[in-house]
Amino acid sequence: MPQETFFNLPDVKRNLIISAAMEEFSTANYNTASINQICKKSNIAKGSFYQYFTDKLDLYVYIMTLAIEEKIKFFSTVLAEFHTLTLLEQIRLLFIKGIEFAKSHPQYAALGEQFSKENDESAKLSVMKEGDRQSESLFMEMIHNAKSKGEIDNRVDPLALSMMLQSLNSAVNGYMLNKFGNIRYEYNKEDINNFVDSLLDIIFNGIQSREGDYHE
Repeated sequence: MPQETFFNLPDVKRNLIISAAMEEFSTANYNTASINQICKKSNIAKGSFYQYFTDKLDLYVYIMTLAIEEKIKFFSTVLAEFHTLTLLEQIRLLFIKGIEFAKSHPQYAALGEQFSKENDESAKLSVMKEGDRQSESLFMEMIHNAKSKGEIDNRVDPLALSMMLQSLNSAVNGYMLNKFGNIRYEYNKEDINNFVDSLLDIIFNGIQSREGDYHE
């Protein structure tokens, strides 16, 4: 995370650094993104940069975390509005509402698109660790609410289910990248919805053969 000196900066200067970093990381992968360019666009000396951040990874994780926080905040608002839906319906809704988030936050959407193609495993894992931490709290709240409504068996481990639901997004992103070369949900809704439904069916109904499904 940034040094205290960064948070002590005037809002205008701090936001300028954030804006320059977002622009750089949304158009280049981690290894090719340039600290020099970020410093130039935000009008700070490179020496000053290292007074604010430990290194490029520190800045990268911070910028990606801002995007994650904004998306979690958006989804929390959505879930509060649709709290009467079942857990299954809420998860399905999050994928649909993701389109609204992308349209209203194009810079964050661009960061997500670029991150989905990131090939630096160390940088990617650092961001995913923070992302998992934040999404875990959201899913745990959803799971506990579903348990209180009797939707989920009390024997189900909330953390285990939360981890499965968190992995759902990664699975869908991987599917979209492999099949379409991007993670733009709105362009391939029907195909992706079918894939999401298949994953959710496995999570909520299991993989055992159901009566009437098996045919010789």
